[in-house]
Amino acid sequence: MPWARKIRLKSKLDEKRTFKLKVKEFEPNKKLVWGDGQGNRVYTITKNGSGMVIFSMSEKIGGLMFPMYAKMIPPFDQSFEQFAADLKKESKNDEP
Repeated sequence: MPWARKIRLKSKLDEKRTFKLKVKEFEPNKKLVWGDGQGNRVYTITKNGSGMVIFSMSEKIGGLMFPMYAKMIPPFDQSFEQFAADLKKESKNDEP
């Protein structure tokens, strides 16, 4: 396969932490799913009838051990918003 099956994600919220994740699904220009045994993050790109592109990102975490460490997980809202803003900015730079 031309894409990596495993990735390492360094946390900006806790720079000492690196997540070891698996790419679980990949469809070029459509969908990327990665995660670990505790959850998945899904990125999708769809084109609507007017030629616009719609990007969505969702994350689901859980598992049997999740309640034990859920309170230690910082909120990701700000980092998700920053990611979306950076992606939007970069996509506008690539417009023809």
